[in-house]
Amino acid sequence: MDKAEVRIGIFVFMSLLTASWPASAQEEFRGIVVDSASLNALPSVNVQIKNGTRGTSTDEKGTFIIHATSGDTLVFTLVGYEGLELPLQGYEAGMIRLSEKYTLLEVVTIDEFMPENRYAGMFEEQNARLKKSIPFYFSKARKEKIKFQTLKEENLRVKTYVDVVVNDPGLKAGLMKKHSLSEDEYYDILTLFNERHYLVMYYLTRSELISLINTFFEARLR
Repeated sequence: MDKAEVRIGIFVFMSLLTASWPASAQEEFRGIVVDSASLNALPSVNVQIKNGTRGTSTDEKGTFIIHATSGDTLVFTLVGYEGLELPLQGYEAGMIRLSEKYTLLEVVTIDEFMPENRYAGMFEEQNARLKKSIPFYFSKARKEKIKFQTLKEENLRVKTYVDVVVNDPGLKAGLMKKHSLSEDEYYDILTLFNERHYLVMYYLTRSELISLINTFFEARLR
């Protein structure tokens, strides 16, 4: 092999090596995207590399995985939420919070105080159906079937409340810290909340229930 061939071989090798550098610099970045207020996972969030063509979206648990370089910036977008740009320099896998986007409406006249129960009257039909007695002339088997279905519906109604208020200590700790409450004071206000809202609170979603509880505590401690 002469010197010319050696030079060509070295040149080709260096060209291939240089071309592989950008790919080798790529890393796997992952995280979970949540609502900034409720910390609920957000599925279907668009995760895009800024000024690039590569992207992905979060799964039903709010998690994502994307290959990028530490010099890239990720852009997170979801309808109803403020967009977020996140530089990857020094990024560590963790929780990314998106804030809801609020639209300013025209000024309207409202009552001096916001009603504590903005869901009043929405579930009257469901409550009436659950309270309806079983006709005496129904057969025993049919009565048992209706009782079982009613019990099943009751359990479904209270599940969200139990998950939020009983099984998740975060709400309790957050409200006690925010309002400087003792445990007795917290439960006194929660008992009052249960008395005022027992006709609607079991029908609400997790975020609606958390919002209603927070509004109630704010109103009682204003």
